[in-house]
Amino acid sequence: MSTKLPNTDHYNATPAQIMAMLSDPEYATTKYTELGDVAFTVKNHEATDGGLNVTVDREVAANLPDMAKKVLGETTKMEQTEVWRADGDAFVGNMVMKSSSPVAITATNTIKPAGDGADWTVEFDIKASVPLIGGKIEKMVAEETKSSLVKEFAFNQNWLANH
Repeated sequence: MSTKLPNTDHYNATPAQIMAMLSDPEYATTKYTELGDVAFTVKNHEATDGGLNVTVDREVAANLPDMAKKVLGETTKMEQTEVWRADGDAFVGNMVMKSSSPVAITATNTIKPAGDGADWTVEFDIKASVPLIGGKIEKMVAEETKSSLVKEFAFNQNWLANH
């Protein structure tokens, strides 16, 4: 089994404006710095015809209870790959996070027009391959992921307002 985490944020920007933000190479560098990654390297940031491919090596602090840190460590190293494509006036992205821990995360993103802007919906699938406590670790990772989404939404809103 795995833990599902759906999230939708409403932006006062069009899907095209949000994709332009994601396509700006400075965006990724600034975002991971502002969100507090321990270390990161943008390995690939390539705009494609109507889409975007991004690969980032990241090291993030494990802001988790001590029980989870005993299994996952104080930090987690991961390779995060995102592949985005246009879908009419919307954009769809698939994300895969391969990490140094026994936790695997995949997500499907959709940015579509909604009212005066756009809704960005992401559906995470979090799987911890740890006997007996995998489900508990998945829930802890889901809570930390939700907290990170709140910070990323605030960062994105600020970026869109100032660029």
